[in-house]
Amino acid sequence: MYCLMTRATATVIFLLLFLHIQAQQAIDRSQVMEYLQNQQYDNAIGYLQPRINEKDPGQLQLLAYTYYLSGKAREAITTYEKVVALDSNIITAHQYLAALSIQTEAPTMAIPHYLQLLRLQPGNATVTRQLSFAFYAAKQADSGFVWLQRAYALNPADPKVVARLGEALLEHSEHQRADSVVRAFLATDSLQPSVIMVAVRSAWYLKDYARCDTLGNQLMELKSISLNTYAIVAAALYNLKKYKECIGIHEFLQSFQLQSEAVMYYAALSNTALKNYDVSNELLQTCIDLATSKSLDDYYCGKSTNYEGLRQYKTAIANLDTAYYLFRAPLRQYSIGRIYDVSLKNKEQATRYYKRFMQIADRNKKQEADIYKYLHSYVGK
Repeated sequence: MYCLMTRATATVIFLLLFLHIQAQQAIDRSQVMEYLQNQQYDNAIGYLQPRINEKDPGQLQLLAYTYYLSGKAREAITTYEKVVALDSNIITAHQYLAALSIQTEAPTMAIPHYLQLLRLQPGNATVTRQLSFAFYAAKQADSGFVWLQRAYALNPADPKVVARLGEALLEHSEHQRADSVVRAFLATDSLQPSVIMVAVRSAWYLKDYARCDTLGNQLMELKSISLNTYAIVAAALYNLKKYKECIGIHEFLQSFQLQSEAVMYYAALSNTALKNYDVSNELLQTCIDLATSKSLDDYYCGKSTNYEGLRQYKTAIANLDTAYYLFRAPLRQYSIGRIYDVSLKNKEQATRYYKRFMQIADRNKKQEADIYKYLHSYVGK
């Protein structure tokens, strides 16, 4: 009787082990890869779900990554959380959880994952930068500034860190220190527009108008557009009495089908200084129209629609950007994102503008509320 019970027990144990092995082998990774390569994400998810061993971090990561590729952010987050619950030292899981938290506009949720990544990878400059930016996104500027300075100490050659640190120092009225930071960077890399733009501002605060001129020329050579920055350059040139160069800023923007009220104003003053009174009056009248016309936003949007119809997408975006600069209508950010999405097939840029729209949309307005709801599912799905 004992022997029969022992054999039965042994058979049960063997069957359980066999079934466990079968479950482990049930996932055909080549099949999963075929689904992923063909972007058949729903098929891959349907294949993986019934075969996943919930106690196996590797298998869970595979499912989480498939959710991530399919755009199912919430499901990816839930699955990656299961991974770190099993093993809190898996770096890739924390990386995706942090990134997904940022993507779903929950930067506070990203912070503990970046902190854990720094425990696992002490001194990692990229993670330190990401942690800083997460604090800023979570509106914890003091902590963001602390970590931003650490990121700079770890990698002073990172243009994203340098530009953001320069901005932060200017916000703290540390103009000389901001100028030193951007100068040190530009001494070795003078081709980063984001850093040059901060350098223009720091030079302006220090009343170094000649440097504003030099930096403005660099931006124009790079064909980089920033209406606010060029307004500062124009003001600096006017103060230097370099009137023709000041007018040149206005002409440069015109070559991109753009105009800035501030730049145009200084161009008008420069024409006055050169006794070109009629030209100055025309520019000043345009400034008046820009300042008073409630229909100007519609005019720019109409031009954008025309340029989009002509497939001149960059010019269409530029007109929308000008409209937004002048009137701050959230829908212009959505329209720019739509052109990047539908016409230029640039999902990364599209998502950036979609998120800007979502941050400033007035959900008390039906059109903006409807678009917000659609984008929330689009960006987060």
